Amino acid sequence: MKQLKQQFNFSQLLLVAIITITFCGLLPFTCNAGVRARLDRQTIGNDESVKLIIEADGALNSIANIDTSALEKDFSIIKQFTSNNFQMINGTSKATKTWTLELEPKQTGKFIIPSFTIGGEQTPALTLTVTTPTPIIPGNSSAQSDTFIEVTPEMETPAYLQGQITISVKLFLNGQLRLTEASLEEPALEHAIIIKLGDDRRYQKQRNGINYQVIERKYAIIAEAGDKITIPPLLFQAVSISGGNRRFAGDPFFDRFANRGRRLRARSQELTISLTPVPDEFKGKIWLPAKKMTIMDNSEVVKELKVGEPLTRVIQIEALGLTAEQLPEIKFNSPEGCKIYLDQPEHQTKIDGSLLHAVKRQSMAFIPSQAGIFTLPEITIDWWDVVNNRQQTAVLPAREIKVIKADVASSETGPRHTNSATDKASEKTASNSTNATSGLTSTAQTRDTTQLWQGISAALLLAWILTLILWYKTRYRLAPRLQNGEIKTKNGQPASRDTIKKACHNNNPQETHQAILNWAAASWPQNPPTNLKTVATHLNNPAINKAFANLEETLYSPAGRTWDGNQFWQTITKDLQVKNPTKSSRKQKDGLPPLYSKKS
Repeated sequence: MKQLKQQFNFSQLLLVAIITITFCGLLPFTCNAGVRARLDRQTIGNDESVKLIIEADGALNSIANIDTSALEKDFSIIKQFTSNNFQMINGTSKATKTWTLELEPKQTGKFIIPSFTIGGEQTPALTLTVTTPTPIIPGNSSAQSDTFIEVTPEMETPAYLQGQITISVKLFLNGQLRLTEASLEEPALEHAIIIKLGDDRRYQKQRNGINYQVIERKYAIIAEAGDKITIPPLLFQAVSISGGNRRFAGDPFFDRFANRGRRLRARSQELTISLTPVPDEFKGKIWLPAKKMTIMDNSEVVKELKVGEPLTRVIQIEALGLTAEQLPEIKFNSPEGCKIYLDQPEHQTKIDGSLLHAVKRQSMAFIPSQAGIFTLPEITIDWWDVVNNRQQTAVLPAREIKVIKADVASSETGPRHTNSATDKASEKTASNSTNATSGLTSTAQTRDTTQLWQGISAALLLAWILTLILWYKTRYRLAPRLQNGEIKTKNGQPASRDTIKKACHNNNPQETHQAILNWAAASWPQNPPTNLKTVATHLNNPAINKAFANLEETLYSPAGRTWDGNQFWQTITKDLQVKNPTKSSRKQKDGLPPLYSKKS
């Protein structure tokens, strides 16, 4: 009996053990708990990023988030996302939760990645070394990299203060790379004006045995003060994707997965350019260093006017190597016996090859109030010829205008007819003839005075109307039309939806890219976007974000990749728009004061 009882107890223990093992196999979340952490690399450059992978097994997968505040002292967290994995192998299940963080170091040195506590378990501390990479120096045959940047000055003349300084930014990309999320910083300087010169140039070039695709941009810099300019290193960054993942490029859903590519970064070297000061030989009132400057009169050639008849004169100043805002105002005194009314000047800075082309137009109304010969004074502008390094003077010669009385024609016909009738009456009565002649003289003088003031009043009214028309045209031209209206950016390029549509229908990704940036610059003039990623952020639309990412991949991929411009336009046309201003804001903008309203 005792032996049977022992066997029964042993059977019970065995049954409990089997049930326990089976239960642990079915619910591994409570039996296989553990946490791990690792880095995909232990040494990186300060222009690279590293991935930190943290994994938790078992019941710990119920943890929603981890505390990453300890990392933010030494690193910037570029991306962070989680994934869950569940496996069933031979009746055994396993669940794992993974946190992936992409980190960018803030400085060089040796850093400790701290431990993370997850459900009472701790990950091990990790060590990361951040070094300063050797920059790619132009001409160094031993240097090799998938991407690098060269910033060089391109000038045939001295770099004068307040004169145009041209620099070239060349981005070299390994021809085998396929990139997305690409962006290249624009030069930024204090106390200087920076203007992009034309569109990007693209060509192939071999360097150190590697075939590179080169994207070249040129900028004009006008330094406003100082004895030198220093262009800080420019940063390029992108994600390199493999051919298998290419079809997911730019998809906001698949962007969540970290392993679809590696992040690339490249920085240019710092560039310093010394400035040539204003020469002592220059005696002009305003310092204007330019390659060429002219001044001309575009008004109609009129040598004779009547009293009170207005003459509209258009004076145009043009210069190569300056901005329109640098050109001087035209000022002179009105000759005695006439009035001159100046309109608001028109400014335009265009791109002429690799040079800034400044144009300034000044319209004025000349209204004589008495007969005589008037001389419109000579206009001179002193400027510095940067090609020949000497002072030059642009001259608009003086101009003579003959002004006659407004009633000269009528005084030769009307009074003569009246005097003929008076002569006939004088044959009958001499005294009546004398009285009639005296009365006619008084009437003619009164009529002369009335016609004179009527002419002056009409001329002043006409000048006022012309001023309003010119002001309205100027304001209408400056006001941004954010839909289909044709407007111009600061560099004179067209900026409209129609321009984007035309580039898309031409299947030209480069023109489409530039047309979108021009449209965005006109849409947000206070802070114009410099890349498609920023434009997509403004528009806040997933469809446009995906389409823009696909366009960027095309731009930064080797030649030969097909791109469907018509499909691209169909994707963005409905959502490529900026909200119109409210009626109240439009009314406020349409009012006369102020002429140049600030935008928030």
